Amino acid sequence: MSEKEAKPRCPRCGAEISWIESQDKGGRVYYYAVHYLGYSKSGSKVRKKIRKCYLGPEEYVYVSRLHSDLGLKFKGAVIEKRVVHYLDMFTEALVRADLDRLTLIEIISKLKHLTQRLEGYVREIERTKDIRES
Repeated sequence: MSEKEAKPRCPRCGAEISWIESQDKGGRVYYYAVHYLGYSKSGSKVRKKIRKCYLGPEEYVYVSRLHSDLGLKFKGAVIEKRVVHYLDMFTEALVRADLDRLTLIEIISKLKHLTQRLEGYVREIERTKDIRES
């Protein structure tokens, strides 16, 4: 099995995830990683053995309420690319916020540093990819 075909790993226990299950409770959606453990026979009955790990809600409603003044809405671990969603939210929050000059300068400095780190990370990924392909 190649690296791209590998099953995702559970953030709770580290085991491979067989499938993701969702449950609706009280108008909210909650997610579970399901781990297939095989089956057991008891007489003529065959039972599937599974273990579930709680992954959290689709959206953290109560936490998001605490940050509503900034327009931040926090997502659960199963939402793909939620980091991009967070970056968009923080960008909008910065634009709306009434920040003083020194705070803005500090934010700009941190964003420049972050950009340099991310560019280095991309170069490392490309270098690793080139090594694997040769």
